[in-house]
Amino acid sequence: MGKLLSSAILLLLPSYTFSADLDSLRNKNIRSYKEYFFLWPVIKQRSTSFEITNQISSNPKLTYRPNVNSSFGIGMHLFRVSFELSLSIPTDSYKQKVFGHSNAKDYQLNILSKGWGVNVFTQQYNGFYQLDSGKPTPAIYPQRPDISTWNTGANGIYLFDKNKYSLRAAYNFSERQLKSGGSFLLSGNVNTFSLRADSSIYGTSYKPIFGANADFNKLDYTVFSVAPGYAHTFVFNYFFVNGSLAIGPAQHWVYYQSATAARHESALNSFVDLRLSAGYNSDRFFAGMSFVAQSRNIKFEQIQFTNTTSVFRMVVGYRIGVLGILKKSIWDFLPFGIGKKLAAKTED
Repeated sequence: MGKLLSSAILLLLPSYTFSADLDSLRNKNIRSYKEYFFLWPVIKQRSTSFEITNQISSNPKLTYRPNVNSSFGIGMHLFRVSFELSLSIPTDSYKQKVFGHSNAKDYQLNILSKGWGVNVFTQQYNGFYQLDSGKPTPAIYPQRPDISTWNTGANGIYLFDKNKYSLRAAYNFSERQLKSGGSFLLSGNVNTFSLRADSSIYGTSYKPIFGANADFNKLDYTVFSVAPGYAHTFVFNYFFVNGSLAIGPAQHWVYYQSATAARHESALNSFVDLRLSAGYNSDRFFAGMSFVAQSRNIKFEQIQFTNTTSVFRMVVGYRIGVLGILKKSIWDFLPFGIGKKLAAKTED
């Protein structure tokens, strides 16, 4: 049975602004629910995959994926902090036979302010199955229980117009965007990725296509990237559709080891950050789905190696107004006014 344990904490930074004019402009476009209690069930699919293609031709393409199920859990928003905890839905025996056995551990911390967001993550996946785009779909996929990957890092996004576009409205429902609007943005990524296998990654039969030196059993890379992009939300009464795309250069420091080579390389490659969401968002009820994916492309020897991490999420929730101490922010519990000072700096 594939096992997936995942958890997330979404920290919503409270609103302390220095400009009444800017705050008034934002209030015309965005409605805040910072003094509400939320509760929602969530269905989530987190995964990672990697692809290998020849740099000259994209066919055939080898894709490696873990056999992980969706997870089901519950989320809560209180003191302007949102928590989610979800556990994997058990895998049936037939799916294990076709795709093999995988284990996964995936932990994330998401911080969303008015003008920027950060996602810190660590992921470990063991056990993959292989898809070959040049061959018919098999009854049972080739399985690689010996392959393990580790991926740790952070993604960030900065908005140039936080008064017309809301990250929170699109991805965690702590706000509602009242009018259609968008913003240019910068997306950044820094992470380290490691892959280990007991034998070579694609084997003798693929060496004429991908080469012998790139048939690695060990791969490590560190990447730093900054990508410009644009995000927009279309609003139709209480319904919305959102999308954002950022594409830019990425500096990679790579080490790979095969039976015939062991090399360090440094190269400029590419990074893609795609985010999509849609849903319904009223003062009490909210529901929606979102998809967030980041892809990192690395070229060495004759191959292009692409690692993609993604999260698909569905929620249905309800808001309740709160009174007294429950209206406070988590920052308010810090002594000597430290919380308000920190919040003011982060919001601006």
